[in-house]
Amino acid sequence: MTRWQRPCLAPLGLAPLAAQLALGLALAGCDSAPQPRPSPTAEVSAAPAPAPSLEPLPEPDPDASASALASAAPEEPVALAGISYAPRDDCSAKPGWPAFRKNLNSAIRARDAAALVALSAPDIALDYGGGSGTAELKKRLADPETGLWQELAAILPLGCAVEGGIAAMPWVFWNVPEEVDSYNAMLVLGNDTPLRDKPGGKVISPVGWFIVGIDPMQFDPEKGETRVTLDGGQKGWIETAKLRSLLDYRLIAEPQDGTWRITAFIAGD
Repeated sequence: MTRWQRPCLAPLGLAPLAAQLALGLALAGCDSAPQPRPSPTAEVSAAPAPAPSLEPLPEPDPDASASALASAAPEEPVALAGISYAPRDDCSAKPGWPAFRKNLNSAIRARDAAALVALSAPDIALDYGGGSGTAELKKRLADPETGLWQELAAILPLGCAVEGGIAAMPWVFWNVPEEVDSYNAMLVLGNDTPLRDKPGGKVISPVGWFIVGIDPMQFDPEKGETRVTLDGGQKGWIETAKLRSLLDYRLIAEPQDGTWRITAFIAGD
């Protein structure tokens, strides 16, 4: 069970009572209101007003009351409290990293396989099935079906973290809380990505850079929106394109021979 560490939002549980109190006050106001005096020009033969019905008023429906209160709530979304995992650059202060980062950026933007190979260790790991080496990397980069250039480009703006002298891109890779099950969680990309109450529905709150829970058995990357769960149990829908798996591709680099080398470009666990 994934354990989240953001504050829990208590649900509104007083809606039925509030509706009953409001109804009681309205009725009391009707009984105590002064009756208007008859107009001097009113006809004497006017028919008397019908007697009020003595039938009891229907009991308020708790669900209907809650719905009415929800529909009357302000339209402006309220930002939910949560931990932001927005990208940071913890690597730039490391010796040799700025030059490595510049060369990496140039190689990816130019789709220059030779330049990327020059930045990689000879035994670079490429998957958990034994795929490795710069020759295999060059082969995969040349195959458009692998989409490796696109995966590399997607990593560039997601920051860099260092742990034990080893650099990882994206930054979140070294910063996922231990209690988070990475198989059931994704990172929300973008600063103002909205959480909606239903697909294409009303915005509940912006949740950019939150880590959210998903049902991996129901997740479909082809669907426009995905149902997610936030810390505290808040649920909603997020644009699927704005979700990135915590087990997606990461680039690992280590200092070797006075420079940095890519020692792994890998996804999964």
